[in-house]
Parts: sequence; C-alpha cells; structure tokens
Amino acid sequence: MKDVLKIVIAIIVIVIVWKIVKGLIGLLVGLAVAGLVVYGAVKLVEGVGQKRLK
Repeated sequence: MKDVLKIVIAIIVIVIVWKIVKGLIGLLVGLAVAGLVVYGAVKLVEGVGQKRLK
C-alpha cells in the first residue's frame, strides 16, 4: 500500500512541476514577444525622427 501511495504522490508532484514549467515557458515567450514589439516601436519612432531631420 505504501508503494501505491508513493507512486500517486510522485505523479501528482510531476504534474504540478510540469504546470509550473509550462507557465514559466509561457511567461518567457510573452516577455520575448513584448520585448520585440517595444524594440520595433523604438526603431520605428527613431526612423520617423531621422526622416524629419533630413
């Protein structure tokens, strides 16, 4: 009976860890996309500013 309990606890721990890792990966992807959007916006604004100076 103790072995079955250990297996069930191990499965529950694996599921929880997987959900945490999946959430962290999603967060990192979201931050990367946000960074690219901000970078693109800055480059766009800089490009417009340079065109006005010419």
